[in-house]
Amino acid sequence: MLAKDRFAVLVDVRLYPLLRDITCEANKRNASLNINRSHGGKKIRRLFVAVFILLVFGLHSTLYGYDLSPPDAGWEQKGDERDYKTYFREKKGSETGEVLMVGVIDGPPSKYFSVVGDYENFPQFMPYMQYVKLLRSEKVNENRTDNYVFFYFDTPIVSTRFYTLKLQDEKNYNGKPDTFRSYWTLEKQGPNRKTPLDPDIAPHVKGGSKAIETAFNEGYWLFEPIDGGKKTKVTYYVWTNPGGSIPDWIANKANTIALPKLMKAIKQRVKDPKYDTISNRSQILDFAL
Repeated sequence: MLAKDRFAVLVDVRLYPLLRDITCEANKRNASLNINRSHGGKKIRRLFVAVFILLVFGLHSTLYGYDLSPPDAGWEQKGDERDYKTYFREKKGSETGEVLMVGVIDGPPSKYFSVVGDYENFPQFMPYMQYVKLLRSEKVNENRTDNYVFFYFDTPIVSTRFYTLKLQDEKNYNGKPDTFRSYWTLEKQGPNRKTPLDPDIAPHVKGGSKAIETAFNEGYWLFEPIDGGKKTKVTYYVWTNPGGSIPDWIANKANTIALPKLMKAIKQRVKDPKYDTISNRSQILDFAL
């Protein structure tokens, strides 16, 4: 971001009254001291400019400084962008670590929840996704629906991968209005598990006979309202390994690198006008189906 763009971000409309007051005060002092373009006048003007800059940066910290810290202990920060941070943590008993992303993005939580629940359209915007099929949905209660979804994705260098997830999609999570969570676990066996060779999947994928099933995958999206729902605090967590012969250190690196791409994808996708129509909270889980 260019320096002028950074300054444009800092000078929020809420700071205009402050700038006006400082300017007025400077003019009053200059008038009372009868200072025009003298050396002393320049010093006073510089002083007021310095004060203004300090106040701008201080208010910027208050207005834009949202808490992007991890929800629990043990995380090592890996990235720090303007609106989100990424983290990595070793997982006890596993060579594959956990990754976390915490950020603040424009728009209400319901829209982002609709985006990450738009499963069968993932290939249109999610990185590497080639095919996704919603297998079954089960309404658990008024706020929660369990979705079983097959994912098939083609990543660079390695063979194609697939997995079936059980996703617990929930609105008003933990009793908090307008808070949404999608929590998933891997379905490695049972009637809900699918493979690329299954008759209803095979016609839609390429190279299915060589595809490798992901070893494990557990994670969640959490969307919480801030600023009265004008913005969303998003938390994304995942512990996964692509399986096959990929070394764990490469898997850890790949999982961390993927986070910015994921954030970019949902921020871009949420601009689609179709998500603007999902305004009624009772429609959100139905839309995800």
